[in-house]
Amino acid sequence: MVEKKRIHAALFAAAQFQALGLEPGGDDGTFVQKAVLPDPLPPRLQQRLSKLENIPRKETWNAIAILRGSSSPDQVILLTAHLDHLGIAASGSDDTIYNGADDDASGTTAVLVLAHMLASGPRPKRTIVFALFGSEEIGGYGNRAFLAHPPVPLSSIIANLEFEMIGRPDSAVPAGTLWLTGFERSNLGPELAKHGAHIVNDPHPKELFFERSDNYALAHKGIIAQTVSSFGLHKDYHEPSDEARTIDFTHMTNAINSMIAPIRWLADSNFKPEWNPGGNPQTNPPTNNH
Repeated sequence: MVEKKRIHAALFAAAQFQALGLEPGGDDGTFVQKAVLPDPLPPRLQQRLSKLENIPRKETWNAIAILRGSSSPDQVILLTAHLDHLGIAASGSDDTIYNGADDDASGTTAVLVLAHMLASGPRPKRTIVFALFGSEEIGGYGNRAFLAHPPVPLSSIIANLEFEMIGRPDSAVPAGTLWLTGFERSNLGPELAKHGAHIVNDPHPKELFFERSDNYALAHKGIIAQTVSSFGLHKDYHEPSDEARTIDFTHMTNAINSMIAPIRWLADSNFKPEWNPGGNPQTNPPTNNH
C-alpha cells in the first residue's frame, strides 16, 4: 500500500503540472520519471528500514515539469522538493503512519504553488524546471535518477532552490522569515534577499542542513543548489506526529508568497549565482558526515 501511495503522490503532482499546460520532463513524454532502486539495498539502509513496515522498495518516482523560457531558454532555474517520507512503523503506538506534513509535504506544496503562479503569469525569460523527487529519505535516489537522466543539460542549470520543511516558523529567526542552507557559500541568498525574499542565514549550522537534502547532490555537480527552510528543530521531525494539524498554514502561505517575486526576478534577470571563496562543495568537501 505504501508503495502505491508513493506512485500516487507522483501521479497527483504530474496531473497538477499537466493541468497548468507545462511541458513534461519525465520518461517518454510524461511528467513522471521512474528509477529502479538497488537490489539489495545497502546494509546500513536495510537496518534503518527494519524499524518500518516490511514492504518492497524497488522503485522510486519523480514528477518533473518544464516552463520554457521566452528569450533565454538555455538558462534554467530548478525548483525542487521531495515527495516521500518514511512509511509505516513496524510497531509502536496506535499512530504508526509517518505522514510527513512538514517533511516534506510543505515543500512539495511550495513547488506546486510556485508552478501555478509562474505558469499563470508572463512567460519568464529563463526556463524553470519543477522537480519533485522520490526517495530522499532513504538516500536521495530520486535526485540520483534526475542527475542521471536530466530533462535539461545539467550545465544549463544556474540555480537550484530546494524547499524543505517550511510548514512551521522557526523561533531562531524573526517572524515571517525563512532561512537558506549554506547562505554564506554563494551570492544567491543575499541577492534574492535584496529582491524581496525573506531569507536569512541558517541559524543551525551545527546541524549541517546544507548537506542533508536533495540540493547537496546537485551542488556536487557544480550547481548553485541550496535549501529554503524554516525548520525549528521541532520534536515531530521523522515522527508519526508530523501531521497536518501541526502546520501553521498562515506561515506557510506567507512563506511561499514571499518567494514568488524574487524567483520571478531571478528567472527574468541576467544574474548568475556564483560560489563564494571556499563555498563550492566540489572543491571543499565537508569535514563531517551527517
